[in-house]
Amino acid sequence: MADALITLPKVEDSVIPFDDAAFDASTKTGDWLPRLQLMTSASEVCKSGEFPINHFALVRDQTNKDLGDSATILVIAWRPKAIEMGEEIISIYDPKDPEFERIQTKSGEKDSRCMYGPEFLVYNPEAESFATFFMGSKSMRREAPALRNLLQKAAVLKPHKITNAKYTWYSAKVEPCTTLFDLPDSDEIEEQYNKFINPPKKTVERVTEDEKSSRAR
Repeated sequence: MADALITLPKVEDSVIPFDDAAFDASTKTGDWLPRLQLMTSASEVCKSGEFPINHFALVRDQTNKDLGDSATILVIAWRPKAIEMGEEIISIYDPKDPEFERIQTKSGEKDSRCMYGPEFLVYNPEAESFATFFMGSKSMRREAPALRNLLQKAAVLKPHKITNAKYTWYSAKVEPCTTLFDLPDSDEIEEQYNKFINPPKKTVERVTEDEKSSRAR
């Protein structure tokens, strides 16, 4: 980063907050939470060298906050989710909906841009932010029970190398967390929890090609 051209006094007593939380609140383009995601070598931002490989990111719109090679989270709740990524991103939360079953079936096709699995509501103390964590790939669905077992507890997510006869890839591994950290206010948790477990039947979101590529990983 280039050196600053000017120097300004530090902001100390302003009635307006100038912290990261205030910046995030003033730049977000929707009412949805950021998502927590492991960025692997298949992610477009990693291919381009913009983001470290196998680091966790807090993704909001076009910004990716680097959380490092592990992510500590409070595991709050989960819900089922099926998602189809095309010109629009279609999310379905009711497994009894025929669209959920259609997306679930289609996810087995190559390059279908369809995924399904549990989505978790989590809180990351480093970023002081609530987020969603979608476990929609085969590898992530296998690991999902370990995260569900830690509901209302703390967990650490780490990259995990997986190898079969043909391929090697990375997915998230769940471990219990024994490190103490500050929790959000109970009122904040309850507010986010109520929103999370009462989603609309279907959401449709228009996104850019970069966002579709990122979410597909």
